Amino acid sequence: MKRLQQWGLDFSVGTLNFLALAGIMLPYILILFQYQRTHSTTYLIALVAVYISRAASIFYTKRFNLRSSTYLLLTLIFGVLGSLPFALTQSLGWLILGSVLWGYSAATIWPYFLTVKLHLSHTTAFKMKRVYWLVFLVLALLLAADFGFHLSFSLTFALLAILNLVALPGGLLLNQFTHDFYQDQPSQPHGLKQLWRWWLSVLFFAALALLTTLRKASMALPNWATLLIILVALVIAGIELLADKHDLGAFKLRLLHRGFVLLFSSFMAFFYWGSLGMYLVFAMYLIGFESGNAVIGVLAHHDATRQKVLAGRLLGLGHLLILIPWKWSYLLGLLLLATYIGYDNPTVTKDLYESEATDDDSAMIEKYRFSTAGGLLCQLCLFALLALIACLTPLTILDFFKPTTTAHWFFYTWAVNWPLTLGSAWVSWRALRQPNTLK
Repeated sequence: MKRLQQWGLDFSVGTLNFLALAGIMLPYILILFQYQRTHSTTYLIALVAVYISRAASIFYTKRFNLRSSTYLLLTLIFGVLGSLPFALTQSLGWLILGSVLWGYSAATIWPYFLTVKLHLSHTTAFKMKRVYWLVFLVLALLLAADFGFHLSFSLTFALLAILNLVALPGGLLLNQFTHDFYQDQPSQPHGLKQLWRWWLSVLFFAALALLTTLRKASMALPNWATLLIILVALVIAGIELLADKHDLGAFKLRLLHRGFVLLFSSFMAFFYWGSLGMYLVFAMYLIGFESGNAVIGVLAHHDATRQKVLAGRLLGLGHLLILIPWKWSYLLGLLLLATYIGYDNPTVTKDLYESEATDDDSAMIEKYRFSTAGGLLCQLCLFALLALIACLTPLTILDFFKPTTTAHWFFYTWAVNWPLTLGSAWVSWRALRQPNTLK
């Protein structure tokens, strides 16, 4: 009986591990597939809602002033409540509510899971067992089978609700393990002191919701109005970054540019590789991100100084290769950028968590808050370029996001790819020049 109970807990923590790693993209991908299958306005609204909720949650989650282990349990509960409406109904109201809850769960489950793991690594002998990764593999294969054999998506939504329930005992176990860590930690409230930032954020995410809709469907919105909305959103983003200018010091630039090029490359790659492009970009990102730290460590003979120099050179070379209008150099450039991120990511995580200038319990949320901000800035810059193109040429915004031909590949190369890549290269250069300090 005791062995069965232990197996059950291992399975629960393994399920939690799976949801933490895959949860950030699953809601968006599943709802996107439903929208593409049905072309229903209901699922389009749900898709926009989950995207905005996912983006907004990472900025405001810490305002509840809970422990990370408690937040982790909250993400699982919201995961259950968010996925069930998609399995049971097509009512717009219920789907919007589900999207908001599921978006919060998707955005925050990994940062809080990572925070709890870091807490445990410093206070207990807790280690991720191999069985956790085995459970991850089995569950990933089940979901892949659902996609591959075109089974009912309602089954997948229901399965995800069940998985969140199954993961709850694992979350409770980790919460119990972190008790000793929190016992000696002072309370650090994160209440909102600047009410004007709430109102600005409402305007910002409303603008983002409209732009996200433009990415999926045709709307009779004048190009000048689109440009005005983008300009307002960029100004608000600039004000927000200025208000947080003292947070995280030089690490902020390293986080803001994270994936700046990779974020729009899944669309840009279509013009080089056709419908295969999105999958190739994802493969390059996955390979580089997962192997970057190990590869650079081996190439630099595990010397910290050499690793930093080599990583910086790969980052610069990656940007140069992406600027070359050739599909093979483009793909290799993406791989080098992803390799750099794979190297830099654990370094940033370790330095932020161990720094005395940050709160251990919110360091990972701060990290993902600024990397999310960088992604949103990239999206706004991309929309600004596309709206400007729509003003000056017969091409529309949807011609980039939903292309039917690769005939405009060179035009988009110099009009979209080059400006964004050069912007990313400049931010990267600034980040590499700054000392790695939080002061």
